[in-house]
Amino acid sequence: MTAELDLICDGCRRPIADDDGYLWVDTAEVRRTEEAVRAWEEERTDAVDGSLGFGGDDIFGYPEKVRWQAHHALCDPAPGEAAYDIPAAKIRSWEQLLDWTAHLMEKAWLPHTDWDDFLRGVHRGGGRLVVASAAGTANS
Repeated sequence: MTAELDLICDGCRRPIADDDGYLWVDTAEVRRTEEAVRAWEEERTDAVDGSLGFGGDDIFGYPEKVRWQAHHALCDPAPGEAAYDIPAAKIRSWEQLLDWTAHLMEKAWLPHTDWDDFLRGVHRGGGRLVVASAAGTANS
């Protein structure tokens, strides 16, 4: 299979070969964000009717989503940390990207990550982590 997509390392900004790295998200950070969102919502939930209410200024206090990252194993700033990772070899085609998206949508924690922004970047061609492969576009 010719690679249609290249994973780009956040560290050195070079493409990651199949066996050299991965796309990953810090699961401990995701758990902290889940807890922070729960606390943010609890503070703004009406004790009587259970409705969530907040003003415009409250939005600025909403916890930020956890960023997906891509690294060569040698560039990884946190090797061995708790992470959910996708090996570079398993995210080389649009079909694989779609399969991973469907799989991740089953995870309750996915909305606390920037997977949606990640996908928009890939789709628009200006992705920070995944770009259309020169080899893949040459064979189109």
